[in-house]
Amino acid sequence: MQPFHHPIQRTATPATPESPAYEKESHIGSELATRQARIAADDVVKEYESKRNRLDRGLESAAYLLGHLKNFNTQEWSIRYPHLRTPESDQHASTSARPAMARRTLTFADEPLSETGVVLNETPTARRTVKRSLTLAPSSADAIAGSASDASPLTTETASHEDEDFSILKLDLNMGATRQAKSLISHLEKQSISALLDNRLAASLDHVGLLRKRIWDTQSRVLVSGDVNAGKSTLINALLRRVEVMPTDQQPLTTRFVEVVSAKENNGKEEIHLLRNGVKYKATDPSTFDVQSLDKLEDMVTDMAADADSPPVRVFLKEAATDLANPSILHNGVVDISLIDAPGLNRDSVKTTANFARQEEIDVVVFVVSAANHFTLSAKEFIWQAGHEKAHLFIVVNRFDQIKDKERCRRLVLEQIRQLSPKTYEDAADLVHFVDSAKVALVGDDAGDDLDDMFSHLEHSLRSFVLVNRAKSKLGPAHNYITHLLADIELLASANTLVATREREAARAEVERVKPVLEQMKKGKDGLDEKLVVAEEETVERAASRTKLGMERALERVARGELAAPAPGVALPSYPGLLGVWDYAYDVKRALLASIDFAISLAHDDARQITVGGVDRVIAIADETLPSDVEKSKRVFNPNAMFYARPARPQSRRSSSIHTAGLGLASQSHLVEVSIADIIDIQHHLFIARSQLPQQQAPSSSNELVPFSAEMSGLGALAVGALTLSSKTIGLRHVLDSAAKITELASSRVARRWAGPVIGVVAAGAVAYIIYDLPRSIPRNIGRHLQSTLLISSGPLGSDAEFVPFPDAQSTQVSREVRKVMRMAGADVRDRFRGGYEAKADVVRLSEETEKRASRALAMFADVEKRVEDIREVVGSKL
Repeated sequence: MQPFHHPIQRTATPATPESPAYEKESHIGSELATRQARIAADDVVKEYESKRNRLDRGLESAAYLLGHLKNFNTQEWSIRYPHLRTPESDQHASTSARPAMARRTLTFADEPLSETGVVLNETPTARRTVKRSLTLAPSSADAIAGSASDASPLTTETASHEDEDFSILKLDLNMGATRQAKSLISHLEKQSISALLDNRLAASLDHVGLLRKRIWDTQSRVLVSGDVNAGKSTLINALLRRVEVMPTDQQPLTTRFVEVVSAKENNGKEEIHLLRNGVKYKATDPSTFDVQSLDKLEDMVTDMAADADSPPVRVFLKEAATDLANPSILHNGVVDISLIDAPGLNRDSVKTTANFARQEEIDVVVFVVSAANHFTLSAKEFIWQAGHEKAHLFIVVNRFDQIKDKERCRRLVLEQIRQLSPKTYEDAADLVHFVDSAKVALVGDDAGDDLDDMFSHLEHSLRSFVLVNRAKSKLGPAHNYITHLLADIELLASANTLVATREREAARAEVERVKPVLEQMKKGKDGLDEKLVVAEEETVERAASRTKLGMERALERVARGELAAPAPGVALPSYPGLLGVWDYAYDVKRALLASIDFAISLAHDDARQITVGGVDRVIAIADETLPSDVEKSKRVFNPNAMFYARPARPQSRRSSSIHTAGLGLASQSHLVEVSIADIIDIQHHLFIARSQLPQQQAPSSSNELVPFSAEMSGLGALAVGALTLSSKTIGLRHVLDSAAKITELASSRVARRWAGPVIGVVAAGAVAYIIYDLPRSIPRNIGRHLQSTLLISSGPLGSDAEFVPFPDAQSTQVSREVRKVMRMAGADVRDRFRGGYEAKADVVRLSEETEKRASRALAMFADVEKRVEDIREVVGSKL
């Protein structure tokens, strides 16, 4: 049997505060709330760790991407540095329905005058663009007008700072103002700019490594920065709840970096560690620092001799005994935090630069600005630099109580913040605070309640930002940095994609234009050689044959006692009489030689004209065969330079006028010498007489008497025959026949009776005729001798032309000279052909290499854009 349970026992009885049931329920509720809080805390931690892990993977991928870009820029492709600006026609464009697209003009630092219209597609954020890509703008007027109507400024900040194309990969020459540096960078060469970009990629790669270390570092570093005498040290004292820590005054004091940390990191000891230069600091290694007491802090931080190289100071502090129940941000018991007091920004350029560099190690920046001065130029520049990483800045407007028109001051400061740090402006309620640190330091004594509330709100917001919103404060800088880095890489890849596409298309067009011409030249090479050889041979043959024919005709005229050619200033001399016959023969010979010289010069002129035609033919062949873009010949054919030879010096004053008219025959001694044969050519007369004798006589009886006339004629013939006994042209048989006939005459009485008178008359007549015919016979005699001599030899004794006939020698000389010119002309065409062929082959080769390199670049930049998208997916758009 089961026990009976009364229904009342199953009914819950309401518990009262005094009852044990109430205590039990209260304990259970407390445990449940604790468990829920622990679960919520665990969820927050897990979410933070998940974001941190994703961010770390993204940073790692970004590091590999930067390394890949750096190697590609160094080894494969000189990455161009783009610059975008808004066209004048679009500067006042109205807001469009497509605000993510805007028309821009793209230029590059190394080609500032080369502009390309592009459309910028981007997803804007409050501070910078998250995603940026470029496409070519439409080229037609209507399309341009449509783009202009669709284009609009991205944000007020972007429109006012359109020169800031990059945030992380911005090139800076450190030569003064940004505009001056930009104008200088535009004058650098492509390789120089590529080297600068390579250095920037290397710096970003190193910084990504630092960011990866920072997000895994459990400590949070808070940099308190601002202009000189803005109240930074006073604010730190207020946050530490200890007025005496950082020295304060109305004039600038802090000259070096001072980092304040909890004494728990130093075994609870309050002291100062003065870090040593060149040594990596370790709190557990005394050799890396010098220990000083707290009372030395003021002397250290106010040392006016300290500079940017002076070692920083690390101060260890305990929590004030009066604040154990409400500890300061430094002693929160959750996260290790350090506060860093920095020298004033505009103290000097060296410390300002050091301040800029130090902020890269910082997780949170608290910027203190004077309510009276607002943001100075150095403050604005610092915030711009810090904005590369830290989208959210803590801004404290100090000495706000001294401002009369507080509302106006608040409005102006917030407007400046909106321009400088839009993300901070969006969260201005938590990130921008108007306080008076000097009175806040006296909270609870002389300070008013309003200021107490102001500072409490500031401290609570800072504590919440550093501790509760740790994803923003600790991971935010790295996330912001990688977001802008990816946008810069995407813009760089997009702009260089346009460049690579343009270069690839230009290279392909160049190959398509040049390669057919190259193939045609390759096929026409043999035909060109054949045409040039034919032109050369035909020109040489024509010049040689005309020269030989002209020289033969000239010698024929000379053999008749005439001038070889009607040379100006050259004529046969007048006969001076029998007493001057020898000089007459000399002058005739000189005149005939000078005329032959002139005939040679005419032959040379004719050869020049033939050569000019041959050269023109070669030029025509070149024009037909060579492409039009092959460089024209720089050589100019001067026909007057052909056959140039220095004339020989005249031998005497008497012959100088005749000699200078020729080309040198009159200076050859074996030609100008006069002999007796030149005056009376007995051999020639005997040869003619012998040639006129009958070859055979009819046989006759020895007893038959010869008539007188026949006898006389026979007697003359026998006399003439007797005179030819010494001639080489008469044979032995003729000599014997003549002797027999003379013997027969001698036996005749009639012959003996008339022999003396006849012989005397004949001799007297012959002498008279010879003297009378001297003016005509001497030119013929000399001409025949010159012809016979030049037909045997064209040069002096012992020379190469001693046994070469004169026409052949002149023909050879002309052909040699013409061939030399034609070969030079042909060689020039061949050289131009070879140069043009090699140049086009180089163009094709380089264009093909450019096409391949551009194709690899396109593949590379497409991969870069894909990897950027992958990294974005890993990192996420928000923390």
